[in-house]
Amino acid sequence: MELSTLKKLRKIVPGTVFLFFSVPVYQFFVDDLFKIDDSLKFSLEGYGAVLAIIIGSFFGTLKIRSLRNETTHKEINENIKSRLLAEGLAEQRSEEEKDEIKNSRKLMHVFYHLIDNDQSLKEKSKLVRDNGLIWTSTADVAILGCFFSWLYLILILIFGVDGLLVSAGLMIGSIGLISGAILHPRTVKEHISLGNEQIEFILTNHKDELQRRVTELFH
Repeated sequence: MELSTLKKLRKIVPGTVFLFFSVPVYQFFVDDLFKIDDSLKFSLEGYGAVLAIIIGSFFGTLKIRSLRNETTHKEINENIKSRLLAEGLAEQRSEEEKDEIKNSRKLMHVFYHLIDNDQSLKEKSKLVRDNGLIWTSTADVAILGCFFSWLYLILILIFGVDGLLVSAGLMIGSIGLISGAILHPRTVKEHISLGNEQIEFILTNHKDELQRRVTELFH
């Protein structure tokens, strides 16, 4: 997957999920509980795609996904930084100096430079982006699932128990829970594994350059 495609899909996915999760609300308020196909058509028609992009763009500006993924994003990057430092530093340095470098973006800049200058690593990066889309999408589903399950609970408290609202709330809440608690952690593990494969390739084919660049960060 190309980077430009990834950026577009990271807008489309949350917008589309938002529209599908809102279908029961649409059904409930237009008092058309049995025309499910018509409600789904609302989300799938051309204007629904435009709405998905608009909603996804707005969702992205809120930075909710970034907050949700902050811990796992740090875990992924820390693994890369630690391995690059362990394999690339060719001289003795204090722990304070190492921590200073690890806390900066310098090691990641070295990592991306090596990737951008090797065609094989570029191809491997496409797999990383594929998994990256799943990583962010599972976070989006978890966030929106939580939001809509609470929304349906509030609607039930306001308008009374309704079969559509209850079933929608339970189903969407379950989807969000499965996505956040089961699927998302698996994508994080896969992302770390793919990062390790890239590093192994670098150590096999570009170890001298890695050591030179990492050591230069301390001078």
